[in-house]
Amino acid sequence: MRISAIGAAALAAAFAACVATWAPDSTARGTDRASLEARVRRLEDQADIERLLMEYGAALDRRDFAAYASLFAREGEWSGSTGDFKGRPAIQAAMEKAFPPSAEARPSSFHLLTNAIIDVDGDRATAVSKWTFVRLVDKKPIIALAGRYEDTLIREEGHWRFLKRVAPAIAP
Repeated sequence: MRISAIGAAALAAAFAACVATWAPDSTARGTDRASLEARVRRLEDQADIERLLMEYGAALDRRDFAAYASLFAREGEWSGSTGDFKGRPAIQAAMEKAFPPSAEARPSSFHLLTNAIIDVDGDRATAVSKWTFVRLVDKKPIIALAGRYEDTLIREEGHWRFLKRVAPAIAP
């Protein structure tokens, strides 16, 4: 089907009229932009926090306890079945004690981290998520422990860090 020049001009005018009715006026536009920027910032913060949650598991599974401890704020706290620890050096030492070096080339366990619910409020946030500790027994995964993380997070030096991470364990 061909559209004549007059028809194309009429179609373009109708389209322009529709767009004009959808576009906010100049006073609302500034508010919408600020709202949009705030929503984008919140989404970016949530994505950064979700990445932090996953980096935690990755550092733990590869037994990189210096990287693991760096995910906590300077005065960060960790509380779980192995005790309560405050500050990066104490957290690192606790993990090194809980997961001593293995002669195996690959660790015989790993963590599954799921179901994160993250709420951001400026430079602070909270998160609740699930964790499952899996051991490999005869090359088969066996759930050894499971629980939830209850997190308080803070933006420190431009990065999200754990201010407090509570990890109560429950039997599967």
